[in-house]
Amino acid sequence: MSTVTVPGTPTQHEDVDTVGRRWRLGVGFLIVADASFVAAMLFSYRYLRGLNTEGAWLPHGSATPPIWVSWVLAAGFILSALVFRGGERAIRRGDSGRLVLASVLGVILVVLVGVGQVVQIAGFPFAIASSAYASSVYLLAGANLFHLVLTLFLGLAMWNRARVGKYSAAENWQVGIVSLWWAWVAIAAVLSALTTSFIVSPLAGG
Repeated sequence: MSTVTVPGTPTQHEDVDTVGRRWRLGVGFLIVADASFVAAMLFSYRYLRGLNTEGAWLPHGSATPPIWVSWVLAAGFILSALVFRGGERAIRRGDSGRLVLASVLGVILVVLVGVGQVVQIAGFPFAIASSAYASSVYLLAGANLFHLVLTLFLGLAMWNRARVGKYSAAENWQVGIVSLWWAWVAIAAVLSALTTSFIVSPLAGG
């Protein structure tokens, strides 16, 4: 027996705060899962560098990429996160125009960082399987690129929804969730740049 819905019958909708709490919890779990993955990669880098089994970490004479490039990319990501955070604070005051502008600027910065990340990967002076160091650096750079692509998608969604007036001072929890993710990936970029700043193994001379 099928259920017939009479036209005009009011439907039951969940409370906005209930949905918001569920989304925040979901994003919180996503960040925890992603943080665990990033932590595992950073630990692997440090472990392989410290162990340097049979000199496989970085064979003598191997070229290495400039350290400053990773820091410039991390700085760009931090700037984009701060810009979007400014938009989040503005919409809490009811200023949707500032959120639109912050979303656009944040997306532009993410695109620039993404281009820089691709250029860095393409310019690595080694093959991915040439050493343990090379494999680790490629993995971390790939993770950063994944973060950039996902953040770009979220940033474009924020811009579009803000542009059509979906957010206000009373309803903006989606903006806060995206801002939280944006802040996390900026932190992840800094941790990656910091870790890869240490290249030579302490057992290199052993």
